[in-house]
Amino acid sequence: MVSDSFPIEANALQSLLLELLRQTLGSMVKLVDCAIGNRQHDYVVLLARLTNPSTQVVVKLAGPNAAMACSFDRTAMFHRLVSAKTTIPMPEVLAVDVSYQDWPWRYFIRRHVPGQEWAKVCKDLDTQELSDAYQQVGNAVAQLHTIRFPGFGEIASDGSVQAGNNCAAAIAERARLVIKNVRLCDLFLETLEQRAKLFADVGDASLCHEDLHRYNILFQQHQGRWRLATILDFDKAWAGHHESDLARLEFWRGMTSKEFWSAYSAIHPLDPLYQQRRLVYQFLWCLEFAKPSAEHLADTRRLCEELGIEPVEHF
Repeated sequence: MVSDSFPIEANALQSLLLELLRQTLGSMVKLVDCAIGNRQHDYVVLLARLTNPSTQVVVKLAGPNAAMACSFDRTAMFHRLVSAKTTIPMPEVLAVDVSYQDWPWRYFIRRHVPGQEWAKVCKDLDTQELSDAYQQVGNAVAQLHTIRFPGFGEIASDGSVQAGNNCAAAIAERARLVIKNVRLCDLFLETLEQRAKLFADVGDASLCHEDLHRYNILFQQHQGRWRLATILDFDKAWAGHHESDLARLEFWRGMTSKEFWSAYSAIHPLDPLYQQRRLVYQFLWCLEFAKPSAEHLADTRRLCEELGIEPVEHF
């Protein structure tokens, strides 16, 4: 059931999982089966099928040695916030605990939302279906960006932000947090400083997902139409400028179209300076990701050329 990356033997984990589910969802719960969705060192994601009640749930367990930050209480807050403030369907959070008081893990349990990843769905749609789907994504992203915060910065699990109103300073602090390589971080900070005037008039902090790639957007077919099922994984979300999400979406292949931009702009008109700021946001992502693949290096060099800076030859 699990590999050595999660340090509990399979049968013991299943028994403990059932105990956890009964404690959180009720003593009559029965575990029909479960499958692994992801596994890392001291971290596992399980898809469990239950009866009493009959449902499927996603269970994330993270021990103290998990490499992932796993701020499950913060993720739960985002789910509830987005559900309350937008029309985007969000998975119901059933239980969350990060205290280690009763269990050797932090845990997060949510209801499973059936759906297919955009990465797969987009390949099978005809022209009209694809246009419709892009409009839905554009509208959903725009709705996320209607969720505002009083300043820029990291968002705590209670929804508060200890931040200021200087967008460039917040981006610099964000870069120090996410770019692990000191040389690359210094390069980004220098690039940002040279273009700080572009951010001087940016004053609105919005919910930025920061990870809206093609595997975090799900669709499901309903009455013959493909509909947005949900948006997943708010682990990297922060109070930033909404253009950061747009720049990443535009940089990633297959994530935007004229229908996306039309739907988005109906709620959030684009600022004339976006095209210049876009390059800075995309450069941040390139250096954060810093994967030494030929494709990523080529994309980064092309971006350096657009920025008018020396190319990054290696990560």
